[in-house]
Amino acid sequence: MAGRPRKPVQTKIIQGTFQKSRNPKDEAHFSSLNKLPAAPKTLNKYGKRLWDYGTELVSAGVITAPDVIAFEMCCEVYGRYKSLQEYIDSDPINNVEGAQSGRSAQAQQMNADFSACVKMMNEFGLTPASRNRFGVTKKKDADPDTEKMKGLLGA
Repeated sequence: MAGRPRKPVQTKIIQGTFQKSRNPKDEAHFSSLNKLPAAPKTLNKYGKRLWDYGTELVSAGVITAPDVIAFEMCCEVYGRYKSLQEYIDSDPINNVEGAQSGRSAQAQQMNADFSACVKMMNEFGLTPASRNRFGVTKKKDADPDTEKMKGLLGA
């Protein structure tokens, strides 16, 4: 597909750029979550720390029900990356002055996990640059535009 990738309706609403006339009529709408489920048992301690940040993403409307699986994958990769980083830092072979780190299988896997993790984190707005794409602001007690937007979406 040529051109810019399409933005989800929720992203347009958060940014304040939603226009009903420019929105595709057949775009899938997913239900929002009231709260993030408990962290999966498969996550290690680092992945669970990232999972805890997901509550803010749910309240901002960035994570919907189907996005939970993708966010879990992001937490899994982040946890694996941090565990490998901890292992490499604690291994005396890697801490020798002048050693060529990055040659071990663990270091290669850590680098691959880092790249994958950054890509996934960008999708959820977990980096400062990607957060600017959304332009998320703090929630107010009462937002008069919310009801208007719900009416436009037919919610």
